[in-house]
Amino acid sequence: MKLIKLILIIATIMTKTTSAQNNLNIIGTYNIDSGAQLNVLENGNFAIIHYGGIQTGKWQIADNNTVHFTPNKKNTFELYGRHNKDLKGDTKIFFSGFEDNQTFIQLNATKKRKYIMQRIFNVDANCFSFPYVYTFNTSVNNLLLMTKKYDQEKGEILTFNNSEGYNDFIAISTNQEKIETLPFSALFKENTLYFKGKYYPSFPDSKRIPLEEDSEEIKFIRKFMVTEANKDTFYVNPSYNVFGGIESDEEHQDIHESHIFNKEKNAFINAKIYVEGEEFIKTDDSFHNMSIIYAYKVLKEFTQQEPKNYKIEEKSLFQVNCK
Repeated sequence: MKLIKLILIIATIMTKTTSAQNNLNIIGTYNIDSGAQLNVLENGNFAIIHYGGIQTGKWQIADNNTVHFTPNKKNTFELYGRHNKDLKGDTKIFFSGFEDNQTFIQLNATKKRKYIMQRIFNVDANCFSFPYVYTFNTSVNNLLLMTKKYDQEKGEILTFNNSEGYNDFIAISTNQEKIETLPFSALFKENTLYFKGKYYPSFPDSKRIPLEEDSEEIKFIRKFMVTEANKDTFYVNPSYNVFGGIESDEEHQDIHESHIFNKEKNAFINAKIYVEGEEFIKTDDSFHNMSIIYAYKVLKEFTQQEPKNYKIEEKSLFQVNCK
């Protein structure tokens, strides 16, 4: 009897929670700041569009009409790799987003030679261009990346294990601010979100505006979320332009629709337009040429720590200064 009573109590709670969610129509757009909008979507997803970026996450309604928003947290760095026979014993890395903070790298750390971090860009670097690619005259067993803001005493290091033996990498610094990962809440009442919470005091009360499904903004958000959910593989051309990205002409196109995998090149080839050897020749059209595409796989084996002691090599990989 006790078990039956417990089941009935749980069922009652679930029914109330479901009922609360069904009765509240919070799906819509909310103006939460100057130039920023909170878009509450179906299936528990939300996206905040703000100047220079987008923040996504999940929402859930409690039985007291409070909506809890939990932003998606990104790793400090993401690393993708592939096998490139043309590099022989060398290792090539394309760095994306590393210019926004102090960033550092170490290859092949050992117990005796651990946390000797080399700057990727010089101090006070400016006038950046694209792309930043560096070739190391060594193979890689492990790869360490560190970010350290100028007002921080400690740096955060991610150590990637290169168990697949890749020698061609794309390294991405996500540059997610800590405040962007903090959950927040709002009371939904009379078709309005009343925000509360220590970290979001500036959010004004905001009335729900129905989603404009045909708007470019909502289409962009949905495509962005699809892309984010399927980021185990990066498809890029030799100039590091993303195939199928949200800003490309092949937006969300399946690579198999137009390209055939070439085992010898370890690349996807569009036989209709590919010219043999063109990946080694740079032209004005190289960035937009999608005739040959490389697939980079995400490295999922990594550890994260804030070590007390590390040495910094001030000589940077890239020296970037305006003249």
